[in-house]
Amino acid sequence: MNALLLVAGGILPIILTLLLQRCAFTFKKKATYHRLVHRVKYILHPASLTLQEMLYERSQSNQRLVRALGLSNTFVSEEEAVHKDFVTRARRLLSTAQRKGWRHFQTIACEATQWQLQCSQQPFDSLIQNITLVVILAGILGVEGQIQSVSHEDIALVAKNITALWALSKKPDPIPPHLLEQLTEHLRHLVPDEETFPTSLDFVVPAWETLWRVVATTVAYSHDNEEIRGAFAAFSACPTDETFRGGEESDNVDVKSVVAEAMRLHPPSKHIGRSKKRVWCPAFVARWLPSRVIRVNQNADIAALPRSEDVWGPDADVFLPRRHNSQHILPQQREALTFAFGHGPLRCVAASWAPMAAAVISGAVLDYIGSDGYVLEAGRHIGGRAGWNGWLLRKSAE
Repeated sequence: MNALLLVAGGILPIILTLLLQRCAFTFKKKATYHRLVHRVKYILHPASLTLQEMLYERSQSNQRLVRALGLSNTFVSEEEAVHKDFVTRARRLLSTAQRKGWRHFQTIACEATQWQLQCSQQPFDSLIQNITLVVILAGILGVEGQIQSVSHEDIALVAKNITALWALSKKPDPIPPHLLEQLTEHLRHLVPDEETFPTSLDFVVPAWETLWRVVATTVAYSHDNEEIRGAFAAFSACPTDETFRGGEESDNVDVKSVVAEAMRLHPPSKHIGRSKKRVWCPAFVARWLPSRVIRVNQNADIAALPRSEDVWGPDADVFLPRRHNSQHILPQQREALTFAFGHGPLRCVAASWAPMAAAVISGAVLDYIGSDGYVLEAGRHIGGRAGWNGWLLRKSAE
């Protein structure tokens, strides 16, 4: 009996994987908006699962981040206590930042931009990564000290190694151990309080890794558009929720719409993975088979929702901030945007805070582009974690 089960366990997964791949191809080819939404909800928040089971599915799909970055937070742990502790601490950090106000947050963003611009010429993605990392450390984690005294070497290495390790985590090859060792050492220089942040990467990675990309895409779409630059100038002069939203009945471009459109075309998370139990595997068989046989990673295709022509029309791939104005946006379009930060009980705790934060940082950067002699040279394509070839900030006199 055991031998039969082992044979079946070896052949059935191969056959079913081929069938699932064929079904997935058909689904991608013919999927409508409603089917996309149904699948995202099924993967991220199935009605039949408990919180414990959802945490398990998420943690199993993210084990590569333990291998690469040594994370121990709720994104890689199935423990409800770990989840509760992380969410509580994250909300406390965000609440503290909000109590200090957006003007205080903006001051940090401006100082971080000035600090980074001490380097006269630099790749655009590194520029935004470094500025955003300083803002996260000072504005969210509450790291004390003068921003102008922060080590460029420490910031640059932390940003570079997180990005490198994230990319390497998706590959089966061994990861050079020195990358994480360097990252841990230099991050400890920046966050010396071991009692408050014994594992600072657990908070830095989720806060920084998506936010810098939202800032980068927002600036990339805005830097050469005079109307958008004007909206950001007005917002930077008075960084409040009201100026962020603009006039509810106005047809003018507002900063909230610009950030929303940047996130629509470049979601913070394009695909969100979960480790799902195979439907063909009954419980009495599952007891005899390893997890890699009875489970398969499935991805919620977040990126497909905000580009679905069913909802956004034939110009779905075009950057048009006005489509988010209250008199234009449709209910289904509003729904599609809500998935940018996930769905269900495990949705990002910073979902309501992050767009405004990205706008404040973007505004600080845009204030310097075109002034003080700085010029942003655009590349051929807008990137993500990578793909920013040709994008460069330099002094116009050079």
